[in-house]
Amino acid sequence: MNATEPRHLAGLDLLRCLAILVVVAYHYPRPEGHEAYRAFANFGWTGVELFFVLSGFLIGSQLLEPVSRGETPSLKRFYLRRSLRILPSFLVVLALYLFVPAWPEMPVVTPAWRFLTFTQNLGLRRNGFSHAWSLCVEEHFYLVLPLTVLALRNRLRAPSLLALAAAVMLGGMLLRGGLWMRYFSMLGPGEPGWREFDKLLYYPTYARLDGLTCGVLLAALRVFRPAAWERWTRGARAVGMAFVGLACLGGVLFINEEHYRYLPYVLLAFPLVSLGFAALLMALSGPAASRVCARIPGVKTFAVLSFTVYLTHKAVQHGVRDALESHGMDAFHVVTVLGGAVAVLLASLALHHGVERPMLKWRERLERRLVPKKPLPQPAVP
Repeated sequence: MNATEPRHLAGLDLLRCLAILVVVAYHYPRPEGHEAYRAFANFGWTGVELFFVLSGFLIGSQLLEPVSRGETPSLKRFYLRRSLRILPSFLVVLALYLFVPAWPEMPVVTPAWRFLTFTQNLGLRRNGFSHAWSLCVEEHFYLVLPLTVLALRNRLRAPSLLALAAAVMLGGMLLRGGLWMRYFSMLGPGEPGWREFDKLLYYPTYARLDGLTCGVLLAALRVFRPAAWERWTRGARAVGMAFVGLACLGGVLFINEEHYRYLPYVLLAFPLVSLGFAALLMALSGPAASRVCARIPGVKTFAVLSFTVYLTHKAVQHGVRDALESHGMDAFHVVTVLGGAVAVLLASLALHHGVERPMLKWRERLERRLVPKKPLPQPAVP
């Protein structure tokens, strides 16, 4: 199979499962006395960065594959597919947050128009449905990348692509570093000014381009250099990439624990974690890794549910904890943990089967009607 032909990569399903698992852990309470769990959960912010790497790879592949064949990517098809993939489930959950008082895990103070225009992540403070900030970053990515590909499609060369990616990542580091020096360099531990940190350096799109950039670079390698992609996703090289990825993540774990929110973290954490997950993506994209991952029970199903789990998990788990707290069961009681997990799975299944799947089927029908496939070239008459 040619490397530019679409095929299911079971290794990416495993990464998607890992991403949603650590995100859910990050949003779960972290009480004193559970130090091992606290260390794992504190590292859970990286799950969103893994989603960004995966998104950059998958969306980048969709847009670059037509370019590799000398074709122009269809913006109509791209935006149709993205809007019907993301918006229906998002709007249903947003309606629950806005109109069902018992649903939110916290009061929703962000105006509805900020959710609907995907500007919620700019100047965000934590409140109900605040985790939807990552969808804002994704939507901005969906807007900018297709236009960038169209503008550069006749000038895409490996050196210029690498230079552009390096400029984006270096520019992000310098911007985050400059903002940190301006607003946080003089603050001591526990001072109120740290409340602005996430608003300026965690949620905004300009702070979170590293993972998306790494993903797009991998997509470009797979599409334009398929032979090199095959070499680096097989055998000893794939094992080496796995070790590189784990080493990068280990470095981030050290920075996260020892220098959280200080300048080394601001400069290095996002690039290192993005490079680490990019290396793991390569390691798990080969045929051998995909065969192993495909045999793990439940991975493909849970990967399919990852988006609906992401949307619903905070509110559902909060509801379960509230319901059981009056019966003397804290957040770490086995009934609370298992009950919350089951409730999240049921809610995500309901959203997937009731909203997501029907809309994806409708998307397929609309695609056939609005964006007809080009006829295959006919052989020349001898």
